[in-house]
Amino acid sequence: MRDLVDFNIKYGRFTILEEVESKRLPSGQVNRFFKCECSCGNIKDVRWVHLKRNKISSCGCIVKTRNGLGNSLICKVWRQMISRTTNKDKTTNYYKKNIQTCDEWINSFDSFYEWSNINGYKKGLQIDRIDNSLGYFPENCRWVTPKVNCNNRDVTFFVNYNGKKESLKMVLYRLNKNNDYYTILARIKRGMEHNEAIDKPIRKGNYSKTNFKRIN
Repeated sequence: MRDLVDFNIKYGRFTILEEVESKRLPSGQVNRFFKCECSCGNIKDVRWVHLKRNKISSCGCIVKTRNGLGNSLICKVWRQMISRTTNKDKTTNYYKKNIQTCDEWINSFDSFYEWSNINGYKKGLQIDRIDNSLGYFPENCRWVTPKVNCNNRDVTFFVNYNGKKESLKMVLYRLNKNNDYYTILARIKRGMEHNEAIDKPIRKGNYSKTNFKRIN
């Protein structure tokens, strides 16, 4: 049964104009083809199976230029993101945890670039997954400073402070209590409620980085 084609749907940068004569490939297989207009203005006959499976998203213009941003930092971030999540090396954490990039971003730098501009991208920021157990997609990503990114790692110690989940280091940084990190961490590890552990005044001299036994 032939697929029903919706001419109102865009496929990447392509808009389908009309179906053209099917073509026989060197393998002998006959494929349906559609005349499509790319958003850059070029007209190209495209194999239907490539359109519906998102194997092609432009006439080639975006691959060549990325709208003039091919050498930009944001394009470098985009390429690295896709490279990390499509790497088939089974020893990488991305492969082990099945961390993937959404099809929308894999197939279109434009889509990633547009999302980035809407969501505060600027030079010096890094892309960060809000939930590290999930992949790269608009609802799970944000642009943050390197400090915030560093504090959102799998090894980061999180607390629920005033009803909000944050890394302990970021909470203490905001409260100007950086030097009390190990004291407060020791309190929490011994079972003290997070807000109390963070807010309770500390008697100086009770703790060291390697001694979590004494609790204030």
